[in-house]
Amino acid sequence: MIENNLVLEDLQCKGLFIYQGKDGYRFTSDAVALANYLTVKNNGVLVDLCSGSGVIGILANAKNRISQVWLVELQSNLAQMSQKSIEYNKLLNFKVVNQKLQEIHKDIGVAIADTVVCNPPYFTKDNKLKLNSELAIARTEIAVTLEEIIEEASKLLKQGGKLFLSHKESRLCDIICDCRKYGIEPKEVKILKSTKGENEVLIKAIKGGKVGFKIT
Repeated sequence: MIENNLVLEDLQCKGLFIYQGKDGYRFTSDAVALANYLTVKNNGVLVDLCSGSGVIGILANAKNRISQVWLVELQSNLAQMSQKSIEYNKLLNFKVVNQKLQEIHKDIGVAIADTVVCNPPYFTKDNKLKLNSELAIARTEIAVTLEEIIEEASKLLKQGGKLFLSHKESRLCDIICDCRKYGIEPKEVKILKSTKGENEVLIKAIKGGKVGFKIT
C-alpha cells in the first residue's frame, strides 16, 4: 500500500478513525449495517472473514465487549491498511491474518470463534464487471466462493456460535442450503430495501441451532 494513497477518516463512533485508499477499494454502507447487526457474547472471540479495511471488526469491537478480534484478509495492501487503523486506534485485542481464507482454521484454531462475520464478494467469477484487480477480488468470487466461506466458518465456530453474513437477496437460497450443509442453521434474515436495484440481506445462523427461521 502506497502511504500517500491513504486517507484517515472519522468513523463517527467512539472517536475511532480508519484508513482508506483514495482510489480502489473502500467500504460501503452494507459493511456498516452488518457491523451494527452482528452480536458477540461478552468476552467472546470474533473472526472477520474477507475483512478488507477492517471496518466491521473495528465497529463491532466498539459496540461489544470482545476479548479477541481476528481479521482475515487475502490482499496484502488491504491487510496492511487495516493494521495501520488498528495501530492508530490502539486496539490491542486485534490480530490481522494476511492469508487465503480456505483452511484458515488451521492457523487460527478449530472451534475458536463465538461469532464469525463476513461481508463476502457478491458476484460470481463469471460476472462481467469491469474492475481493477483489487476491486475484482473484493467483489467477485475469484479467490473464494460463498460455499468455501460458509464451510470455513463452520470449522471456526464453537457449537452454538453465530455466523453473520451480508449478501444480495438473489443468493439467499444458496446461503441457506450451504449453511445447512455445514451444520449452521439459518435463523434470521433482515432485508435491506434498496432504491437502486436488488435488495441486500443480512443473515444470522447458528452452528448446531434448532430449526426456526424468521424474516425481518
